[in-house]
Parts: sequence; C-alpha cells; structure tokens
Amino acid sequence: MEEIRIYHSIWRNIPLLAVCFVFAATGVLMLLDGYRSFIAWISILFFGGGGLFVLFLILRERICDKAYYIITDKSVLVDGMKKWEVRFADVEKFHLINVASSKQVGIRYKKGVELEKMGNAGRAGRILRKINSRIAGVPESLPVDGLSISPEELCDLLNTRLTK
Repeated sequence: MEEIRIYHSIWRNIPLLAVCFVFAATGVLMLLDGYRSFIAWISILFFGGGGLFVLFLILRERICDKAYYIITDKSVLVDGMKKWEVRFADVEKFHLINVASSKQVGIRYKKGVELEKMGNAGRAGRILRKINSRIAGVPESLPVDGLSISPEELCDLLNTRLTK
C-alpha cells in the first residue's frame, strides 16, 4: 500500500491565527495606551506565542516537507512536538471522540498492549493515561483539528488500514 502524508491545512488554521493576532495586537495596543496590566502581557505572550507556534508548525511542514501524519501499511507516524508511532498490530480500533471542543481520533489498543504501555510508562505517564481514559474514554488519541483531511475521513482511512 502507498504511504499517505497528511499536513495541517493553512486555510483551516487561518481563523485560529487571526484570533491569536487580534488578541496579541489588543495587548500591544493596551500597553501603548499606557495600561501596564498583567492581562495585556498575558495576552501578548499567550496568544502571540501560540499564533507564532501554529504558524511555525504549518511552515515547517510545508518548507521541510515534514507531514504531521504519515500513514503506512504498518503504522501511523506522528511528527508533532514529539515524534511517536502507533502500530496497527497493537490497535483494536480507531473511533472519533470529542474532548472539550476538539475532535480527535481515539485509539483503542488491544488489552495486552494497553497493559504493557501502562507498565512501561513512568509515574506521570500512568497518571496521564488514567486521566485521558476517564475524560476521553481512551488513553491516547490523535488530534485532527486543522488538518487537510476531515476527522471522519482520517478515522475511516485508519480503520481501513487496520483491517488490511
């Protein structure tokens, strides 16, 4: 099977970048008007930094040709802040989940694999996996907001590869 490369969509991330720019600009204007408030600085740092980070990720993917997801016949490679791999041999099924206002593809691992992952995780990792399981129903998931493919298409694609 051919390798499938999925990137963040520039067009789907423009609203996020616009909101970040507006809040960061508002913070700068507050400072220029003489307000020395904590809120102005937080707005500049949080939204300005967040917007620059999203822009960096999108440009890095395009300029360096580093796909966010690379789907092969054996696994899904994720190249975000941290590189990691989800092997199809370890997965029972993929399904869509909603976490707060974010859609994600939940990963339901086979029972033995999940126990092994829990055992290999450090203390913080075990706590995080338990919290994720309570909140989202799965210990791990793939974020799908702002990609060049819809969440439903990605989930269907992964389940198709899983059955082959």
